Order: sequence, then structure tokens, then C-alpha cells
Amino acid sequence: MHRQMMTALVIAMTGCPAEPAATAATTAATTAATTATTTTATATTAAPAAQEEKMFREGSDYVVMERVRFLDRMGFDQPVEAFSLLLPRGWQSDGGVTWKGVQTCRGEMVAMAMTSRSPDRAIQLDVLPPRSFQWTDDPMLLQTMQVGAQHGGCGVNTAFDALQYADGFARRDLGATATNIRADTARLPTSATFDEQANQIARQFGNATEQRTTIAYADLQWPDGTQGLLHTGVTNTFSRQPNMLTGGGTVMTTTNVFHTVVVRYPVARKVEALGVFETAMASHRINPVWRGAKETFLSQLSTVEHAGAMERIRLMGEQSRAYAKSASDASDRRLRDWENRQHNTAAGSGGSDDSQHRAFIQTIREVETWKDDSGGVELSAGYDQAWSRGDGSYILSNTAGFDPRAAFQDQTWTQMQRTKP
Repeated sequence: MHRQMMTALVIAMTGCPAEPAATAATTAATTAATTATTTTATATTAAPAAQEEKMFREGSDYVVMERVRFLDRMGFDQPVEAFSLLLPRGWQSDGGVTWKGVQTCRGEMVAMAMTSRSPDRAIQLDVLPPRSFQWTDDPMLLQTMQVGAQHGGCGVNTAFDALQYADGFARRDLGATATNIRADTARLPTSATFDEQANQIARQFGNATEQRTTIAYADLQWPDGTQGLLHTGVTNTFSRQPNMLTGGGTVMTTTNVFHTVVVRYPVARKVEALGVFETAMASHRINPVWRGAKETFLSQLSTVEHAGAMERIRLMGEQSRAYAKSASDASDRRLRDWENRQHNTAAGSGGSDDSQHRAFIQTIREVETWKDDSGGVELSAGYDQAWSRGDGSYILSNTAGFDPRAAFQDQTWTQMQRTKP
């Protein structure tokens, strides 16, 4: 189970923009407002003032999104927050980080996964664990890989991209039919940059390897009439090595499915479900302290001797002490501040070509840049007014005459200005 420390994002149910596939339904929605507040896990949300209670009602006028925090209970001497994301208040969630033994597939050794369901269990959101495959054109080496796969090693499969994986995964693992399989063009430029960086490093060390990443969406249909959306990312690494026996070369591939998110919903609740889906993906945050300790452990793993399979892996010594220090109140506040700063990526500078590119990507993602004294932030497009509270909370509205400074008199809101990315 997970520990929750709540960052509540209040989104007006009417007029809330959704994933691009739901644009038409979203445009038909009436106007409303979006706001966010922050509390701790031990605190309860304060009751709205009498004036607010008359004007806005949760469930009919807005929905509250809480930041749900998932733990790694295996890698440290004590449970550690590993990742978090925003989910609707009242949803039931389960998940966290699991570690496998060091003799298992290295690409699947550390897995983040979670499942969350609406109170009526009609909508379900799943973040699935990573998967890793390998393949070679050398028959003897291929046979060795197949034996290893039977004993917990990586699966054996020829290379595939995200679009191919979406189709097969839907049929084989979800029991659904995938249609409208398309590349995620908004995120491909970022993944291409990472690929080029990895390829440059390989060339510097004289390695004949090439990395390619693809990311895709797919619409899903189940036999019972429910629908869904799949988002997945796949990275292939191709390498060519000399074959001393044949005098030729041996091709080897490693395929990592590093990201798979699925939402399933009744047709009538498509807009609601896709709104939860996009909010969860955009709000996903990995604890940098946890990630640093995990990466340090994995980088040192090849130099450590292990006797037999490990049922539990603990990051000891400096790594555990580093987290113990980070668990102090001051460090916890720094982590929360770091989360808030992730919203301000739109405040960066760049040339005119960069600005045009960012504007194009924002149009695809249906977001706009708004700015206040603390910097810029990307918020959902389609609103005429925006306000900030200074704590990572925002209100968006198209409602004529609406002003949070009057509606929420016990809170301090500053009006924001729309700006170019």
C-alpha cells in the first residue's frame, strides 16, 4: 500500500480540456474554474467557507486531485517515497516499487507500477512495469539467451517499435483490440535528443551501437463495450560486434519497454477518464533522492559479488544515510519545492526557432504558457483567465465575472498573464 501526502488540484468539471482525442467533447463543455491546494498526509481538507459552499460544490462544479505518493519498501532499510502523481480524491490506489534478484533480467530488476480505480470502479488507470527483450543473429548465442529467459532472464524477441508493441500488447495482455495506433509526435523530439546524446557517447568510446526510441498512443476496445487508451514507449539498442569464429559480425539488439500506461472506461465517461489519464502523466514525479540511490546501486552492481539469488535488495551505507538525511522536514520541503519547480519548465529562454517549435508542441498538447512574478508555467489551453497562489496552485476560468480574490477571500490569488512559450 502507499502513503499519501496530498497536493490537491481542484479542476472544474465543466470546460476542463482533455487529451487531444477528446477535443471535440471538451469544446462542447461549459466554462468553469480550476484550482489547486496543498496539504500534508495527516491533515484534512478544510471545510469551504459559507460563501464558497453556495457557489461551488465538489462533484458538480469541480473535482479535487490529490498527489498520491508511492513507496519503495524493498530497496532501503525503511520505506522511501519513489514516485508520485495526481489522482482524483476518493480513488483507490495500490502499487509502488518492487525489486527482483540480481540474477534476473537487468532491465526489469527495478519496477514501478500502480493501479488506481474510481470509487465505483468503472474507470481504471494502470502504470505497468517495464519489460526487456534481447536478440542476436548468432545461433549459439541465441540459444544461450533462450535458456536464460527460461530461468528468469530477459525475454527473447526481435526488435520492435512502440507502434508494433501497442498492437501486440493490446491483444495478448489486455484482451483488447487496438485501433488508431499513432506516434506521439509531441514527445518524439525529446526522445530523439536523448537518443542522439547516447549515440554520441557510444561513438566517443568506439562502440558500434545505435539507440532508437519510439512512443505511441493506441485506442482500445474490449469485448464488453468498454474503451481505453494506451500510451507506451520503446527503446531499441542495436550493436554489431566482430565474430571471431566466422570472421564476420554479430548483431545484437536490446529492446526496453520503459513506459506503459493504460486507462479503461465506459464510453459515456470518456472525457472524464482521459482527463485523469493526461493529468496523471503530466504530474508524474520521481523522487530524485530515490533515483540517485537506485542508479548508484545499479552502476556498482557489476563489481559486487553476490551469493545466490537475493530475495530482498537493500541499498546500504551512504545511500541509506543519504535518504535518512533527506527525510527531515527541511529536505521534505525541498522535495515539495522541487515538484513545484517542475511546473515552470515553460519559463526557459531560446531563439525564435525554439519558440516556434515550443508553440507548435503546445498546440498539439493543448497547453498554454501563463506567467506571474515567479516565472512561467504550462496550463491547460482554452481559458481566458488564470491566477496563481504562489504554492503551485492555479485557477483557470472562462466564467464571466469570476474572480478567486472575491470567491475565496481567505486566500491570496494573483492574476497571471498569457505569454508566448
